[in-house]
Amino acid sequence: MDKLPPLGRGIEQVLLPTFAAYEDLLKANEADIRSARRETHSYGPNPRHVLDVYFPDDASKIKGGKATVLVFLHGGGFYTGARINEGYAGGLIFGNIGRFFTAKYGVTVIVPDYRLISHGAKYPSGGEDVALVVDWIKASLAQREGHESVDVVLLGNSAGGVHVLTFLLDGAFEAEREAVLAEDAAVRLRGVITLGAPFHWGGFQDDAIRTYLGENTIEENASLSKLQAAIQRGAKLPTVKILILVSELDPQLMFTSAEEFKAAWKDADIEIKVLEGHNHISPPLGLNTGIEREEAWGAQVAQFLSSCTSD
Repeated sequence: MDKLPPLGRGIEQVLLPTFAAYEDLLKANEADIRSARRETHSYGPNPRHVLDVYFPDDASKIKGGKATVLVFLHGGGFYTGARINEGYAGGLIFGNIGRFFTAKYGVTVIVPDYRLISHGAKYPSGGEDVALVVDWIKASLAQREGHESVDVVLLGNSAGGVHVLTFLLDGAFEAEREAVLAEDAAVRLRGVITLGAPFHWGGFQDDAIRTYLGENTIEENASLSKLQAAIQRGAKLPTVKILILVSELDPQLMFTSAEEFKAAWKDADIEIKVLEGHNHISPPLGLNTGIEREEAWGAQVAQFLSSCTSD
């Protein structure tokens, strides 16, 4: 973490040096990370619709058939990323996230692949893929012993956060949301976490943003705009707790757009936390390194999960 400040705030400039800074830390814990109990399943019609589900070692931590499930959607700017990064640290990313939450907190973790631009992804395909993951939880995971009742929290990192917010706010997913927001739902959405996600683009655009969000609809399809549109039409907004995580060394847009989003959604239970010492890339890499400072944000997520599922 001490190596990160000199790298700067720009995502492209910190990307490779940050990965290099964490590789040996993760490899030092390779045996533990690989010990996670993992299954791989298809969750939709596209070859990209594959997910890994990580189960707690100790099934006794799942009480009375009620499980907490954390769904982690990776980042990658809409054009890159995968549930397992085979080219980095021997493929330990993102198994370290599955191992961290299953081993320390008894949480079931799902890490899906979702469609990228190379698979024809265009807005709102990310929200569609989130909806398919939720459907898989209802149709498959909830049929397993110990998961008959499931509290779901969605955690989206960077572009993955955009997809989570698409599912949460776009009117196209109203029916799917209502099905998992009902108090008597066997699979119930209890919270949403964004990690380093932009809520609008502040005029910035690149080829990936133009391709995914649409040449002339970039701001229209931004999460803040979707929220404002829902408020203007008097739509029923989801009643879930929201945790916004922004790294201390994130680009400034992450801070300003998060504050604007919170200000616009006045009645929501939204908390913004700043991850000290981290940059845009480092938080997922820091989990299961065994270093308290690196893993502190994971403990914050665990506290949030507990607060979402305590009633």
